[in-house]
Amino acid sequence: MKTVVGALALGVTFFSVAPLLSQTPSFYLVPDDVRAQYQRPGVVPYASTAVPGTSAAKPFMSFDIISFDQRTQLMTLSSRSSKAVAIFDGLTGIPIGETPAVFAGVGASNDISGPNGNVIAGDQLWAGDYPSTVRVFDLRANPSNPPQIAVIDTGGTQRADEMDYDPADGLVAVSNGDTAPAFVTLISTKTLKIVKRITFDGSHGTVNASPGGIGSVLFDKNIGKFLISIPQIGDKTDLGAVAVIDPKSGTVEKIFKHIDRCMAAGMAKGPGDNVLIGCDPGFPAPDATFTPLTYVINDKTGAIVARIKEVGGEDEVWYNPGNHRYYTGSRDFFTNAAATKATPVLGVINADTNQWIENVPTGTNAHSVTANPFTNAIFVPLEDPNQVCGPIPGCLGIYHTDYFQGW
Repeated sequence: MKTVVGALALGVTFFSVAPLLSQTPSFYLVPDDVRAQYQRPGVVPYASTAVPGTSAAKPFMSFDIISFDQRTQLMTLSSRSSKAVAIFDGLTGIPIGETPAVFAGVGASNDISGPNGNVIAGDQLWAGDYPSTVRVFDLRANPSNPPQIAVIDTGGTQRADEMDYDPADGLVAVSNGDTAPAFVTLISTKTLKIVKRITFDGSHGTVNASPGGIGSVLFDKNIGKFLISIPQIGDKTDLGAVAVIDPKSGTVEKIFKHIDRCMAAGMAKGPGDNVLIGCDPGFPAPDATFTPLTYVINDKTGAIVARIKEVGGEDEVWYNPGNHRYYTGSRDFFTNAAATKATPVLGVINADTNQWIENVPTGTNAHSVTANPFTNAIFVPLEDPNQVCGPIPGCLGIYHTDYFQGW
């Protein structure tokens, strides 16, 4: 992590080192004729980098969540293709290394695959795995190949999935959405022991989250609580919710309902009291009422602030405080109910006005996204093949506004 801090102090960013990297096999500068295919003005791909642990013989084809940690300036990408969490310098975009390849990898379905969600908690890297396992790695020991220091069994039968970190209480909340009944586990970052398990079976103030499971986990610093997105309540595919968990008591404090015709997935804490909720009913959607939709809600009251209809089909969504933009990993976006296939895009939304700006074409299964608030670069994992990757067999695509003059 010293190299990351040093890069920040020297003002070194991905864009300033790009010319030096342009001849290396792990870096690809997107040519002008490819960038010209994108809407102007708007967000365009500038370059891409290789994912550690992948190669022409073992291309980057399967992945889950990507995260950016402001304190360490590290990006972490759950790479099922390499059975590891890949680690990147978030300022330069340069691959740093990866965890040991101890994860389940690509299973026959998502619920028996890993790694899944990941988060940096202090100097630790946490990631979900199958079967029902949370793996913890020590970044302080070696950020390029952090040793595994704990394997925590959350007690389910399928994968441990999404997660987020509460630094005030020293807790990581982890979802087991594929196990019936679905549940969330609170784990101490100090003792690496389970503190509480909250089962979403309709009792004790919860809703029945089966069979839709749990969409995502978000620690909301604005209210000091965990938010849990619930794609569907019981067998009602058109009814969804967000649960609020008090980390101190380990109980569900309230349920925000009316997240309807959505199948709530990823969440991102925006400015003020706002939270963006991605909707991913899959493709094809359960029925014609599931037209593209993205919600913004108030995190204190649950009131719906906006319904954005120009983009949907999201898994991961992200808020960049550097330019006040939301970004969506919309792999299941479709233009109308009669569409025969999804059109994956990177959705761009103005977080101040909650107005849609544009949809940027990405590629098959492009469902993850993060952004660096210092450079305003946007990072999108792209499976092989993709024109943004060029000769790299699957890559981390790096996007920016087309008026950027960084090189």
